[in-house]
Amino acid sequence: MDAPDTTVAPRNTALEEITSTARAALASLNLPCPAAFALYAATLAAEIPTLLARMLLLVLAGVAVSLLKGEALSAHEAWGKYALLLFAWSASALLVPLAAGMWWQNKLGGRRPSAREHQAYADALDLITDGGHDEIKQPSHWFVVDSPVPDAAVCGETLMFTRAMFEVEQMPAVLAHELGHLNSSDGKLTAALNRLVINPRIKERESYGLLRGEAKRESALHVTVIGALLWLGQRLLALAQGGLGLRILVPLWGGYWRGREYAADDFAKELGQAEDLADFLELHAQVHDAPVPFIWLTEHTHPPTELRIERLRLQEPKGPAS
Repeated sequence: MDAPDTTVAPRNTALEEITSTARAALASLNLPCPAAFALYAATLAAEIPTLLARMLLLVLAGVAVSLLKGEALSAHEAWGKYALLLFAWSASALLVPLAAGMWWQNKLGGRRPSAREHQAYADALDLITDGGHDEIKQPSHWFVVDSPVPDAAVCGETLMFTRAMFEVEQMPAVLAHELGHLNSSDGKLTAALNRLVINPRIKERESYGLLRGEAKRESALHVTVIGALLWLGQRLLALAQGGLGLRILVPLWGGYWRGREYAADDFAKELGQAEDLADFLELHAQVHDAPVPFIWLTEHTHPPTELRIERLRLQEPKGPAS
């Protein structure tokens, strides 16, 4: 009688281990859900005119370089393809948002936390993770913005606190809410969307006034032609700056982010911070609420504060945000 085959079970066990490891690695990436990914893809598609405008500007830059060097005009015509790199740079943030935190910090004028702020953050984190939540993902970097208004936000894998946040008793609850964003795809998706837009210069652009009445009649056509070219150039630069897709899909993105705020609230509630977070919203956020006509058509990213407070105090927790 033949001996039984004992290789099947080890092979199945190895396959299960590989599958389990792959699933864990995929889950750790915190990729957007299918609906969010479809919305991001639609935004990219709506940004095609922006892509074309950037390609045109790069081709014109290549032509200018060719003329200055006395080379053939075709020598740098391939520059237009470099516009695709900005789209790739945006999509890469969904996997690993490299440099997103440092750019965001410098843009906001943030600074490193002081020793006192570090201690307050550590104490808040200890309070949150005391219930066996050590598996909660923490920010890879965090910084402070000197503002008298208590606030916090997440972009990429970076967390921002305002200075006033450390003077608020409910700071751990706010941290729990922001960790809800960090332990989902919210931060990465925010970084990816930000990369679709090239920020305008801080310095105010000079505006072109109307044609003066004292201009000579014979130069009117010349001024009009120059004005038209300048206008076209401005429109091209504005289009190349990006954000067209975000403007077109404003109602969908607004609704999506309002839902994500509820999800982050649920995450904080799962960590036992519901009442403190509700108190914070009641004391520091509700005062800033104002009517938003047709909110479902706007880019308003936060639901009415009163409804968030109601959910936190009455609704059973649904578990961490996904």
